[in-house]
Amino acid sequence: MTTSSRILRTDVSGRLGRKLLLWVLLGSTLFTVLGTMVQLTIDYRKDKDEMLSQLEQIRTSRVSSLTSALWHLDEVQILVQLEGVLELRDMRFAEVITPEGIRFFRGERADEATLMVRKFPLQYRTLDRIDHIGTLIVGADEGALQRRLLDKILIIVITQGVQIFLVAVLIVFIFYMLVTRHLRRMALYTSGLTIDRLQETLTLDKSSSKPDEIDIVVRAFNDMRENLLRDIKQREAAEKKLKDAEGYIRNILDSMPSILVSVDVDGRITQWNQQAVLKTGMPPEMVQGRPLAEVFPQAPVSMDQIWAAIDSNLPVKIAKAPRARGDLLEYSDVTVYPLTTNDVVQGAVIRIDDATERVRIEEVLIQSEKMASVGGLAAGMAHEINNPLAGILQNGQVIRNRISPDLPANRKLAEELGVDMNLVHAYFERRGLLRMMDSIMESGIRAARIVENMLSFSRKNSLSLGEVDIPALLDRTLELAANDYDLKKKYDFRKIRIVREYEPGLPLVLCEESKIQQVFFNLIRNGAQAMASQDLPPCFTLRVMGGDGEVRIEIEDNGPGMTEELRKRVFEPFFTTKRVGEGTGLGLSVSYFLVVENHGGRIEVESTPGKGSVFIIHLPLIPAVQSVGGAE
Repeated sequence: MTTSSRILRTDVSGRLGRKLLLWVLLGSTLFTVLGTMVQLTIDYRKDKDEMLSQLEQIRTSRVSSLTSALWHLDEVQILVQLEGVLELRDMRFAEVITPEGIRFFRGERADEATLMVRKFPLQYRTLDRIDHIGTLIVGADEGALQRRLLDKILIIVITQGVQIFLVAVLIVFIFYMLVTRHLRRMALYTSGLTIDRLQETLTLDKSSSKPDEIDIVVRAFNDMRENLLRDIKQREAAEKKLKDAEGYIRNILDSMPSILVSVDVDGRITQWNQQAVLKTGMPPEMVQGRPLAEVFPQAPVSMDQIWAAIDSNLPVKIAKAPRARGDLLEYSDVTVYPLTTNDVVQGAVIRIDDATERVRIEEVLIQSEKMASVGGLAAGMAHEINNPLAGILQNGQVIRNRISPDLPANRKLAEELGVDMNLVHAYFERRGLLRMMDSIMESGIRAARIVENMLSFSRKNSLSLGEVDIPALLDRTLELAANDYDLKKKYDFRKIRIVREYEPGLPLVLCEESKIQQVFFNLIRNGAQAMASQDLPPCFTLRVMGGDGEVRIEIEDNGPGMTEELRKRVFEPFFTTKRVGEGTGLGLSVSYFLVVENHGGRIEVESTPGKGSVFIIHLPLIPAVQSVGGAE
């Protein structure tokens, strides 16, 4: 800008104007010279053609008169004719020469090199011959043509030169007024233009109803200035967005549940997110540039594994890496990503995810698969047990009938054999055989009912909506729970007092029987386990009552109850207060899903520490959510 200002201050004479003047003069002179040469050539040829025409005129108009005057030797007339020839333009001399050597001359002698000389024979015609009586010699001055040509050149040079100069000056002045002064204004404006002055608009001291090229340039310049202002604002906005994006990305990294750490090729920390801070207790500024092994020695990934990812430029994944934390065993999923810029590895990013819950879920799923297999086996065994059990019950009933003295067929056969049926019956009764057979029948019937409950509980129905008697289903569930091996072995379910408060005349509920039975079973089993942890006599109170388009089921125990914090979390998946290996934390969450999601009902719990808990289930008579195979 300083150089431009210095040039503008010193070049006050207008270098562009001088160049324009010079080129206008050169161009005008060139075209004037060419035009003059063409015009002079045309004029010269025209004058020469006129001279030739005059010489031809002399031949046609003067030769006959001179011939007649010479034939009559009329000297005066000859001289008059010669004077008449000289009166023609550019005629220098005229001379008549006879064969006898007599000369009649008018004019001036000159160098023949500058003359155009023509000779015309003077012949007198008679009736029978033609006599040559002399010769007319005429000299036309070609130098006069050249002199006139030079005079024209001089006049053209003077007049055209002055005209060209005046026109050039006028053009330069007009150019200055229309162009040069505006260009200087634009140059002065741009030389002092800075970012702070971009708001100033370029304006020129000119008024025009119609925009010309200068106006177009000024408009384009102002448009460029506006675009530059817009680009600067956009760049400032982009820089702000970049800073915001950096902060946003940083917040994302800090908000992620994973530990994210980036290191350079030497294993020194370059990035450290909030989870890493929470895990190690060290802020980013404390660990920046320090070796990872020094800052995070308990990391479930070694530096050799990190360097392997950097050297191979391939991710390294470590699944379920175990790490002891006190008495607990935690698992982590680790992925090491190489950082590459322009095909050059700059370091690596280490992502560490807590996989403990997922591992536990997998273990639960595996256990569930095992239990499903066991359930299938149990169902198969129950079917197989049903057949011999039916035979036992049938044959037991037949034996009891065959020893009864009341049947005529028995008495008839006894008489044929000489046996008294009354004595035989008395023998069986006194020996207790009748009582034993009744016990066998009762046990068989009870076993058949247990098998039926097992089949009903383990049966999988793809479309199992049906009308269910809820009190009867609760009773069947109690029988199933009483025969549960774990409950019998650890909690002795038979010692639990059962209080039933069933409202009579309840309507049937349209639901999936096996799933609602599973809900009841989960609640009863959890209650039995809770009551076993105290010395009070355990007691269940089961209530079923009707409502507005629904049935309300309450399962109350007199166990230790729950705190408000535990009550809020009781339906969370995998939440359990039992010791490791005694529960998965899925029973109540599954029950919640079956009631709320599969049947459109509600389940809630009320509990007071030391006074037991009551689980309340609201089942609509017709579910709002009808499921097929347990799915909505």
